[in-house]
Amino acid sequence: MELNLIERTVKELMEKFGAGNHKPGSGSAAAFQGMVSAKLISTVISLCAEEKRKHLYSHCIYQLLDFQDQIEGRIYPKLEDLFQFDSEQFDKTIKLRKARDIETDEAKKNQLRREALEELKISIAIPFQIAELCKEIAEIGDFVFDNGFRAARGDSQVGISGAVSALSGCIAIIRLNVLSFNSDEYEYTKSIVHRVNDLDKDNQKLNKLANAKIEILRNEFNQKIPLFEGLSKLRAKYRGKKNVKIEECVRDLQNLIWVNKHLIWKKKVPSNQFEVLRPDIVLRQALGFDYFSSSSYGVPNENDEIVEVAGVIDQPNKLVMVSNKFPKEVQRFTAAHELGHAILHDQPVLHRDIAVECIGQRNTRDIVEIEADKFATNFLMPNKLVRREFENIYSYKVFELNEDSAFQFGGRSVGELRKECKNLRGLSRKLASTESFDNKHFHSLSEKFNVSVEAMAIRLEELKLLYY
Repeated sequence: MELNLIERTVKELMEKFGAGNHKPGSGSAAAFQGMVSAKLISTVISLCAEEKRKHLYSHCIYQLLDFQDQIEGRIYPKLEDLFQFDSEQFDKTIKLRKARDIETDEAKKNQLRREALEELKISIAIPFQIAELCKEIAEIGDFVFDNGFRAARGDSQVGISGAVSALSGCIAIIRLNVLSFNSDEYEYTKSIVHRVNDLDKDNQKLNKLANAKIEILRNEFNQKIPLFEGLSKLRAKYRGKKNVKIEECVRDLQNLIWVNKHLIWKKKVPSNQFEVLRPDIVLRQALGFDYFSSSSYGVPNENDEIVEVAGVIDQPNKLVMVSNKFPKEVQRFTAAHELGHAILHDQPVLHRDIAVECIGQRNTRDIVEIEADKFATNFLMPNKLVRREFENIYSYKVFELNEDSAFQFGGRSVGELRKECKNLRGLSRKLASTESFDNKHFHSLSEKFNVSVEAMAIRLEELKLLYY
């Protein structure tokens, strides 16, 4: 007994399709295309139903799962049966034709011809069934493409196109086989032609649908080209260069991010400038780095001793790793620091061994580390944005400690404030962390910019926004 086709390896099956025989033939090939398409679309639904993302599809998950039940419980099993049945059934027609061709008795020859045509009618019915199932697959694929897991839309589109291709093949098979009938079968051929013409109308609609999905993906890719080009030009302009104007570099990057924010943020697109100050998202979505956070990262020093570091960037492998043993604000600064390396520097692996608050404890630092910290400072606390928010809170372009300004801190005197803020750094920390001034309550500057108080204080001093 011949082995069921579906039990053969893919290699064996392809060899049988390419052997030049009628078994398996084009009908089985169409059914096989439909089976592949059905499984691709079912896979996308499975991805949507995973616990980690199921909530994202709460609006349509039951519809998706119902479609999957239809695919797995009815459509795919039926296609699997038709895959085998078409091969066996058309073989009956071929054997009768061969017997007819060698028969010398005219009466028997005529009988064999008519028997072959009757078997061919069954063979013609099979691609109609395959075509109807492939229509369903394409229509389900349309819904899954529009509503399912976006990152797997390639699978959805291949499923749609494969199903439509199988449908087109079925139409061709039917039209070819119906040519075997003569005028004595006019009523039969007329009904087949009518049915296949209706099927062709559906096919044309679904072809347009498949092409529309391809166009959607093409347009999305084309929309990303300006972002890719912009990043490429940015790196060409600043990467590996000496005496880089880092503030200008950061400003160019942030402008590029803002213009392309709808591409970088698939959901919850930023509505203000604060929301784009996300180095982790820029690393992932714009530059293609994998970003990880863990309790500790160690790298060997010059004595081959393992030293804990705040962050590591591995440029050849597109990895950024940030230690989460530091406060979240420091982790964010470290991420921005590694983003600076990704934009500015060619070194394959770099690490940040200290947090921003500790910079002053180092006597010497590598120039690339200084540049990366400066990049992080400008990225997280842009000059214009800091100045604007500073003036909004304190109503001064530059804060000077005097009787008037001290009184606005809850009626305090200059002397009282000087006791609390013993030097410039003390005052800058005060301005970075305070949440009330002149009878107004607000989020502190460090909270607004989501940085540590120390980092914000240093930035205020760098921009000369206060006098002590």
